[in-house]
Amino acid sequence: MFAGHYAAAFAGRAAGPMVPLWVLFIAVQFVDFIWAGFILAGIETAQIVPGFAQASNLDLSFMPYTHSFVGSLVWSVVFAGGYVLLARPQDPWLAALVTGGAVFSHWLADLLVHLPDLPIVFGEPKVGFGLWRSLLWSQVLEVGLLIAGTLWYVRVTEPKGFLGKAAPWILLAILLGMQTISHLPAEEYPSIEGFAVQALLAFTVLVVAAAFVDATRRAR
Repeated sequence: MFAGHYAAAFAGRAAGPMVPLWVLFIAVQFVDFIWAGFILAGIETAQIVPGFAQASNLDLSFMPYTHSFVGSLVWSVVFAGGYVLLARPQDPWLAALVTGGAVFSHWLADLLVHLPDLPIVFGEPKVGFGLWRSLLWSQVLEVGLLIAGTLWYVRVTEPKGFLGKAAPWILLAILLGMQTISHLPAEEYPSIEGFAVQALLAFTVLVVAAAFVDATRRAR
C-alpha cells in the first residue's frame, strides 16, 4: 500500500487539529522511512521480483524491525513520545493518540494488502490478507480510502483563500498520479536500494506538499 496510507493522515488531522498535516504525513509512512534506511544499511532485506503479485513487485523477505506487529507498536510509541516532547501540544494525550495511531495505521493497512510477510514479532508466523494478488481490488481499496480521507479533511477545514480551495485536490491528484506511476510496467526495474532511495524522495516530497496544503487551510 502507498497512497492509501495517507487516508489515515487526513483522518488524523480531522481528529486532532492540533497536529499539523505534514507531521501526520511523516507518521503514516514512518515505518517505511525507517524500512528504506534499513534496506540501504542492509539491516532488512527485500527483492524486486517483477510479477511477484499483481499489485506489487516487492518480495519483502525480512523486515521484523519495522513491519512486525510488535515493532510497529514500538515505533508508534517512539514517534508519539517524540512529538509530544518536541511540540509540547496543549492536549498531549490526544496528540500522542493521534500521532501514535497514525504510525500504527501503517501496519493495519499493510495487513489488508500484503501477502503473508508481516511478522508478529520475529520470524514465523507471518500474516497478510493478500489483497495485492488483485490489482483491481487493491486499488479500489487504496483509492477509496484516500478519497474518503481527503473528503473528511476538506469537511473539517476551510480555505484561507483561493489556493486553499484547490490545494487539497491538487495533493490528491499528486497522490493518485504517484500511485498510478508505481503500477506502470517498466522495461527495467531499479535495484532494491534504488527503490528505497526513490521511496524516501517520494515520501519527503509529499511531506512538503502536505505542509503547503495545511498552510492554506484552517480548522472550521
